[in-house]
Amino acid sequence: MATISSNTKPHYHARSKSLPSSSDQQSIFNKFYRFEDSQEATNFCSSSSSFIGNKLKCLNDMYESIQPFLILPSTQQSLAQGCYKEQLNKFLDELVGLLDLCSTTKDAFSISMDCAKELQSVIRRKRGNNHGLTSSIEGYLSHRRKVKKVVCKTLSSLQKQWASSVKESHRTDANINILEEMRLNTLAVFESLLNCILGSNTQSRPKGWSLVSKMKGSKRVHCSETLEESELKKVDDELHASMIYKKTKLDSSVVENVKVGLADMEFSLQDICDQLECLCRYLIKTRVSILNILSC
Repeated sequence: MATISSNTKPHYHARSKSLPSSSDQQSIFNKFYRFEDSQEATNFCSSSSSFIGNKLKCLNDMYESIQPFLILPSTQQSLAQGCYKEQLNKFLDELVGLLDLCSTTKDAFSISMDCAKELQSVIRRKRGNNHGLTSSIEGYLSHRRKVKKVVCKTLSSLQKQWASSVKESHRTDANINILEEMRLNTLAVFESLLNCILGSNTQSRPKGWSLVSKMKGSKRVHCSETLEESELKKVDDELHASMIYKKTKLDSSVVENVKVGLADMEFSLQDICDQLECLCRYLIKTRVSILNILSC
């Protein structure tokens, strides 16, 4: 990898009856269901970084909840059985892939944030004198094109993982299932993150995108209203529009709109970068826990 919905609760509750009866486990499962409800409620309504950042926070909560689950005696006894070692080893490899994906995504957001800071700095230094500002805008857009190129490759790889998961989707032990759902939820959030960087609405998804919902046969709410654009797209559109007038002095109102948009974008991207750093740590902790189970 390169570096740089509707009310589904009845269906969820019905499925939970087949899962272990431990109160600790049930609490963890409930977090999955709440997370998926949140996913389905927002996937088709917004691609803004604030909405996607909230989904990322929910994902981190889910990983936090999985840690005590993995050290439960019942969980360890179940997963330590020889018949599950192949699946656990496969999951370990998938966690490495998720770490790589997390690193690539974080780099893309960090670069975009640094470019926003640099352009803001140039605008502040100009202090109303916008002569020559177009070269800085062109530089920003050039960096954005490079980031998008990497993200497109990453998203293509992610879509292949979706397709593979659809073909290989099968249910075994409830504890294995919860690990698989955790991975699928993670892929779903990363798809939203990558689309946010591209400035794409999350409604425009490749065929077969939502495996978590597909594997449950659940329905989703589709938003017919206008989707909220990501801050990155808003800034890109404003800058592209401003380049139409690059041979003349940029209008001060246009520059002010760009300045405000860059400030909002920087604030939102910083939060996402912090959440991705946290997720990276959780992925490492989860992998260590699985390794400990295999060593039993």
